[in-house]
Amino acid sequence: MSHRVYVLVMIQVFLASRTILEIPQIGSSEIADRCRSSEWTQFQGNPGGMAPPEKGSSPLRHALVNCSHKMGSTLLHLFIATLVAMMAFPASGYLLADEVQLKNGHVMRGKILSDDGQQIVLQVPEGKIWIRRSRISSVLRLDPRKTLIEECVRRLERGTPGSAIGFLRREYQHSPHQQEILPLYRKSLLGEVESLLDRGLLERAIVLWNEYCSLPGSHPHNIPLRSRVLAGESLLCQLESTIHNFLESDQPAEAIGHIGTLLDRFPSEGWKWQETLIESKLELGRRLYLSGDLAGAAPLLIEVVVEQPQLLNRTRSAIVHCAAQHHGLSFDAAFELLPDDPTLHLAAAEAAALHGSGFDQSRHLHRVQDLVGEQIQPLLLEQQLIQAASDELAGALPLVVPLERRLAAVSERLWRNWELPASPPASLDLHPYEDLETMRDSLGLPCGPAILISEKQYGRVISETLHLVPDFPFIDQDQLPREMLRLWLPRILGQPRDLPPWLEEGLCVRSRGTLALQRDQLLLARASSLGTLPEISRLITMKVSIEDELFRAACGSLVDMIIEDVPHILLPEFLDQLATDGLEQSLSIVTGTDTLHELQQRWIRRIDSGP
Repeated sequence: MSHRVYVLVMIQVFLASRTILEIPQIGSSEIADRCRSSEWTQFQGNPGGMAPPEKGSSPLRHALVNCSHKMGSTLLHLFIATLVAMMAFPASGYLLADEVQLKNGHVMRGKILSDDGQQIVLQVPEGKIWIRRSRISSVLRLDPRKTLIEECVRRLERGTPGSAIGFLRREYQHSPHQQEILPLYRKSLLGEVESLLDRGLLERAIVLWNEYCSLPGSHPHNIPLRSRVLAGESLLCQLESTIHNFLESDQPAEAIGHIGTLLDRFPSEGWKWQETLIESKLELGRRLYLSGDLAGAAPLLIEVVVEQPQLLNRTRSAIVHCAAQHHGLSFDAAFELLPDDPTLHLAAAEAAALHGSGFDQSRHLHRVQDLVGEQIQPLLLEQQLIQAASDELAGALPLVVPLERRLAAVSERLWRNWELPASPPASLDLHPYEDLETMRDSLGLPCGPAILISEKQYGRVISETLHLVPDFPFIDQDQLPREMLRLWLPRILGQPRDLPPWLEEGLCVRSRGTLALQRDQLLLARASSLGTLPEISRLITMKVSIEDELFRAACGSLVDMIIEDVPHILLPEFLDQLATDGLEQSLSIVTGTDTLHELQQRWIRRIDSGP
């Protein structure tokens, strides 16, 4: 019930009391007269000398109401005081705060938001946490606002004021106790500014400094931190000027280094410099490749594609050639880009021979013979690949890999990774389109460049068609393997089965190409640093998949963490249990954690630790 409802109830009670009691307005002189008269002694047994009330009559008509003319105003004052108190402290404020003692000895302080008997949701300065009742030793009830303010003070004293700023900011903006909160709010801001400056995080420090300066009672001119903040602002101008000088003098390597320094210190400037950074990396990678420095070119070209997937058409052959010379991608990852390149097959055959794998050596050599014939000229084949890479880097049209061969390569890889029996089906119903706009208009869906559409009748699948734009950049790394695994999911599960959207999407995302998975890691790492990672509780309750890169990356990362230790032979049963019971109901069994909050923290730590 909201505080507005409480107010309405109080108003109704007050009006009803006035109506029912019909409070008489007895004057003070009349009361004095009655007190002096002998009738007062009779009044106690037979009030006012009146006849006793008749049987069945209302006692309120004859009951003594010992009040003066001030009685109505007293009730009114009491009502107004109650009303003001309720307006100042909303209904949510009536929930008691807790000092939660855990069985492991830790103490958590905050305000309970809900308690269903199995777990409680505790409000702390930086957000909400979920705690299972089985892990709680005791709960001490305290005043909620006092508890959270004291927790903010503790955090300031132990050198972590930043985690309390969000709560203090909200309290200052919405609480009637602004003047009480303001000194702690200012101290926390200054403490966090100093901490950020010590860690070299100038941009965030400047933002909080400006917030501090905007508060009443602040005196920024008298604070030693001011000179350090101004030095940070000056540094930004100097870095921008230096970068422009390097770009104008055609020095991409130096420009890349200084852009990196700028973005480390001032991350929000990325919108301004990200495109320039990618262009500089592509140009530097091209120069290094043409000069024969494949070790230096490979990571730059891969970074470019991970940042902007559409640039794969400019870098595909160069990345494959670097891989053939043992730089950058592995052989398997390079085969995802050019499955029939003879130079790559020769390099893989040579590596197989060094590792004593005669079968793999023979397989790759036979593939080269199928591609170029019995006469194999390694130097000529490599020169052809170098020429194709140089042309692509200069902006020429990329090598065209037939769609059938790309589909076959993706199918073989998925079949091998999931350890499925026999061989993948040779045929697949396809519907290619010239471009994405034509495909979307035809299907009437806001879809990506590849989508599997199933037609069902009475719950049975009667046809499945893969709609795609074959020439779309990055499709063989991202959308194509994702939608093809969606087609093979019934074989993996052992039976047709509708999975929750997050679980199905996560499985399909895990089956994409190496560069697509590297892009997922980049997106998740950025979201983690900005605090914008999706909440697991939201992922698992979504009813349909959405066309969002971060959502899909999050689903893939979560599923990968959950099933990483599950043997393939047990995977169908494991996924069936997960789909039937749901993640939250089988949390401790499938993840070893007790709450979604604990799983979220474990997931964040995994992302922050890198691949």
